[in-house]
Amino acid sequence: MQLSGQLLAYGCLSCLAAGLRFNLPSLDLDMERVANATVHVARRYIATRINTLVIRRDCRDCNDAQRQQQRQMLDQMLPQLAPQLTLLLYSGAPHESVRDYTLFVVHEAHAFAHMYLNYTYSLNEREFYFLVVLLSRQEESQLRNSVGKICFVALLNRVINVVVLAQRHDGEIALYAYWLFNQDCTPGINAYQSNRFLSSGKLLRDELFPLRFKNLNNCAINVTGHQLPPHFMYQPADGAPLSENGSFVDLQALRGIDGELLRLLATALRFKVRLMIPEEKSEIFSEDTVNGCFSQLASGKADIAIGGFSGSDPRRVQFTTSVVYHQSYFIFVVRKERYFGPFGQLMRPFRGKVWFCLLLSFLIALVCARCLGKRVGLKHPLENLLATTIGNAVPVHRLPNSGFLRHMMANWLILTLVLRCAYQAKLFDVLRTNPQKGLPIGLSGLLQQNYTLISTGYHDFYLRHMTQVINSNFSQRYQMVQEAPPNARLATISLLNNLAHWNMRNRNSSRLTYVREPIYLYQLVIYFQHNSIFKFTFDRKIGQLLSSGVIGHIERRYLPVSYADLGLNLQLMPRITNSMLKGVYRCFAVLMGVASFFFLLERLTLRCRTLRRLLDWLQ
Repeated sequence: MQLSGQLLAYGCLSCLAAGLRFNLPSLDLDMERVANATVHVARRYIATRINTLVIRRDCRDCNDAQRQQQRQMLDQMLPQLAPQLTLLLYSGAPHESVRDYTLFVVHEAHAFAHMYLNYTYSLNEREFYFLVVLLSRQEESQLRNSVGKICFVALLNRVINVVVLAQRHDGEIALYAYWLFNQDCTPGINAYQSNRFLSSGKLLRDELFPLRFKNLNNCAINVTGHQLPPHFMYQPADGAPLSENGSFVDLQALRGIDGELLRLLATALRFKVRLMIPEEKSEIFSEDTVNGCFSQLASGKADIAIGGFSGSDPRRVQFTTSVVYHQSYFIFVVRKERYFGPFGQLMRPFRGKVWFCLLLSFLIALVCARCLGKRVGLKHPLENLLATTIGNAVPVHRLPNSGFLRHMMANWLILTLVLRCAYQAKLFDVLRTNPQKGLPIGLSGLLQQNYTLISTGYHDFYLRHMTQVINSNFSQRYQMVQEAPPNARLATISLLNNLAHWNMRNRNSSRLTYVREPIYLYQLVIYFQHNSIFKFTFDRKIGQLLSSGVIGHIERRYLPVSYADLGLNLQLMPRITNSMLKGVYRCFAVLMGVASFFFLLERLTLRCRTLRRLLDWLQ
C-alpha cells in the first residue's frame, strides 16, 4: 500500500515536470481585460434589447499565439454571457441566417473583409448591429485605419451600425465608430473614438451604438419627385420651372403631404434637396423596365423618390422602401346622376299614371263646369273650380242653388282635400330621399351596369374589353367623367385623397363620388436605391413624426374628409333642409309673380276700358 502511494506521487511529479518542459501557454492579461470589456457591453447594451447573439471569429494568417488568444477570449466570454444571452457560434452552413446582433472576433481588419455575410432580400427591411472586437494592438493612426476598413466592409453590406472594440497601444480599451461625410460633403469614412472605458470598468457615455446619419452636415441629396396633388406639389414663389438635371430648391416650395414630410426630414437631418421632376409617368414594368422617377433612381441620378408611391408593388425588388407613413384607399370614381331637378322632384310623390288620371279628371271638371255654368247660370264657375282645387274658400253667393250641383261640389271638395293631403305626405318622404341615382355596389355592380373604365393601362381587376386606355393624369380623367353625356357610364380609378382634393378645388361644380367598396389599401412609402444606407435613418425619423402626430396634422390640412363625397350618398337624409325645398320655393315665387302680374292688370283696367273688356272676355 505504501509502495503504491509512492508510485502515484512519483507519477504526478513526472507529469508536472513534463508540463514545464512543454511550456503550456499561460493566461494573457490583456486578452482577459478585452474579454471582460466585451462581456460588459454585451450584457449592458445587447442583452437588454435581444436574447440571441451570434459570435463569429476568423483568424486568417494567425500564428499559434494569436490563435490561443482567440481561444482564451471565447473561453472567458461564453460562460459569462450564457446566462443572459442565447449564443450561436457561426459555423458557415448555408442554412444559417443572420441575426440582428453579431459579435465578430478578429485580429486584423483584412480578416473581417474576407468574411462571408449572407444577406438576402428578405432581410433588407431589418436593421443590423455589428460589434467587432479587434484583438491586435496598434498605433492610433494604424488603428483608425483598420477601423475605417472594417466600417467600409460593413457599409458595403448595408450595415450602418458598426462599433469596433479595440485596445490602444497604451493599453486603454476604447470603442471606435465612424463619420461618413467630411465637413465639405466629400465622401469618406473617418474613424473616431466614440467611447472609452473608465477605471471602474464602465463606459464614459452610456451608449454602445451611436445614432447614424442624424446630421448630414448640409450635404445634398438628389430627390426625384412625382407631382401628385395632394401628396407632392412643387410650387416655387417665382413660378420658375426646374431644369432637366434638377436644381437646389427652397424647402418652402414643397407642398402636399409628401412635400411637407420631405421638408421636415431635410430640416431634422440637415441636408439640402436637389429636386428633379421627370415629365414621363413613373411606373415599374419589370426589373429591367422602369420609367420616370424609378428610372432616375435605378440609374443612380437620384437617391430617393417621393410622391404618392405605393409600397406594396410586387415588382419593387430592385429598390428599398421606407416604412409606411400614410394610407389611402384605391377606389373607383363615378359621376352622380340625378333622377329629377328641383321641379322634377315635386312630381315624384305620384307616379305617371296617377298624374295622368288627375289631369284627365281636372280637364273633365273644367269642361263640365264650363257647360253647366252657362245652362244653370253659375257665377264664375272656372274661378271657383281652380280656387277649390288648391284649397281656397268659395263665397256663399257663388254656390249653386240646386241640390245635385251642391252634392257634386261637395264630392269635388272631398276629392281635392284627400289628394292634397296625400301629396303633402308623400312629398315629405320624397324630399328626404336622395335625389341621386344609387351607385353601383362594388366591382360587380360596375360590371353589371357596363361601366367603361378610363385608365392609363389595363388592370387585373377589370375586364380588358371594358377598359379605355388613355395617357393622362387623374385630373384629366376626372374631367372626362364629369363632362360625359348624361347616358354615358364612365368610371376611373384613383386614390381617395385625389378625389377629396379635386372636390375641394371644384366644390361648386363637382359631381364626382366613389364606389363604397375599395379596390385595395394603398400604402405610401419613400423609395431608395437598392440597399441604401439612408433607409433606417429616414425610418427612425418618420416613426418619430408618426408617433408625435405631426404627419396626422399635415393630413388633416390637405385632406378634409367631408370633400371625399359632396353628395353624402345616403338612402335617407337625416333632416329636411332648405336646399331640398328649392323646387317649392321656385313654384311659390312663380305663382306670386303671376298673381302680382294679374293684380297690376286689374289696377290698369280702372283706367283702360279696352284692357277691361279683354279681361272680361277671358273671364
